[in-house]
Amino acid sequence: MTSIKTAIILAAGRGSRLKEQTLEKPKPMTHVNNITIIDNLIYELNNQKIKNIVVVTGYMSQKLEKHLQAYHNDTNIIFVENEIYDSTNNIYSLWLAKDYMENGFFLFEADIFCDESLICELVHYPHHNLIVVDQFKKGMDGTVVELTSDGLVKEMYLKRHQGEGFSFYKKYKTVNFYKFSGHYSHKYLIPKMENHIKRDDVNVYYEQIIKEDIDEGHSFYALETGDNRWWEIDTPEDLEKARSMFNEK
Repeated sequence: MTSIKTAIILAAGRGSRLKEQTLEKPKPMTHVNNITIIDNLIYELNNQKIKNIVVVTGYMSQKLEKHLQAYHNDTNIIFVENEIYDSTNNIYSLWLAKDYMENGFFLFEADIFCDESLICELVHYPHHNLIVVDQFKKGMDGTVVELTSDGLVKEMYLKRHQGEGFSFYKKYKTVNFYKFSGHYSHKYLIPKMENHIKRDDVNVYYEQIIKEDIDEGHSFYALETGDNRWWEIDTPEDLEKARSMFNEK
């Protein structure tokens, strides 16, 4: 069983690409069949004995807090609000949760719907400093990585590095699920985020820091999703795909 007992969920963004789905509720409260995205994640974490959960809110924060308090009153949920969510990126949301990183933590983004088996593998994986990845397929979008033969992340390519002619051959999409040790968080992640915030560089992604650390020689393990299903929900098309993939839940 993992020694890490804290999960941080980033749930601040508006999710405007989901259109009418987020006009009256925050994106994480979007239903995939009979359960919301964030409820699915929290139930799965609870089943793995992860009950200290930090949720970084932003858009319609009070509605999200009220919902989670009603449905998860047996879970220790700490709310951290990003009051300037509409003018910052996820590095700022993550930095706001820095007080809960010292003993290591799991990191999740609240727009991913997945099988519980994936969360189970992540929680019980023997190594820290871990990135969950899936072999790149058509329809995926965002940060990708290249792996070594022994399952370490060799290179990370942010979306801005994927220009014309970029090859996705043997690349893996990041699922936006991570596990970080307390040592890495204290020694590298928090100080580097602090430097970005002090420079008012609040419109980058936290993956920028991970990429810098990989380039500097830090070891990050890759956990491949394998047969575990997941999907990132950004658009109405993504939502329909997720509902189809998980129609038995």
